[in-house]
Amino acid sequence: MSSSYTSTSESTINPDGSTVPPQDSSTGGDGPSFDSPPSADDLPLSPPVDRTALGLIVFATMIALLAAILYQVNKKKKEDASKFEFFDNLESSQYRISLPPTVAEYASVKSSALSSGWVPGSGKPPKGSPGELVGQALMKRAISDIPLIQHMQKEAQGMYRLHNKNMCSSVQWRTFQSSEAMVSAEVEEVRREAEGVEAGWSQVIWRQAAQYHAMLKKRHEEEQAKAKAVARKRAEVEANVRKAKA
Repeated sequence: MSSSYTSTSESTINPDGSTVPPQDSSTGGDGPSFDSPPSADDLPLSPPVDRTALGLIVFATMIALLAAILYQVNKKKKEDASKFEFFDNLESSQYRISLPPTVAEYASVKSSALSSGWVPGSGKPPKGSPGELVGQALMKRAISDIPLIQHMQKEAQGMYRLHNKNMCSSVQWRTFQSSEAMVSAEVEEVRREAEGVEAGWSQVIWRQAAQYHAMLKKRHEEEQAKAKAVARKRAEVEANVRKAKA
């Protein structure tokens, strides 16, 4: 019986004594190939990364993000500042005052009196003289100042208490201080002018002005009440007439 012996590592011996060299599975043949996996050196290289371009992209992204954050922060600050400014102006409006027009009127009367030869401090002016007109204009000025003085006196105690407790804004405090200084300067100027019209008048002019103001205020309130009563009576009469005609 003929037979043959095959080996993957030795030659094949045929019956006639000839030999066939072994086949190398790695170089070909009919059988399957069991090649080993390729090494890392045999794999294709990935395309090179442009690190400069990547860095620029990251940098630009960070700049854009920072700009957006700063924009939102500044927008919020402006909105808050606008809101606080509105409330500060609203709350400080009660201290934003101005002197009455009688101040300018007095200056005009005094200027005319000086042009007519009146000399301040020359003694009590006679009736009908330019000096007397100056005194009348000064009293009118002082009476018009009384509401401002009363208002500042009323608000001063509470405002100082709020400031000492840090419960008022800087805008309110500065506005109050400015108005208070203006009123104080007006009080002193009226006293100096009164002393020039008549010696010693500076000591009593504000008391007189307060009395006149109270008297005029009471008269004004009485006139208003009387006018309302007349209007109410007229409305009742007209209503009765319309009712009688119906």
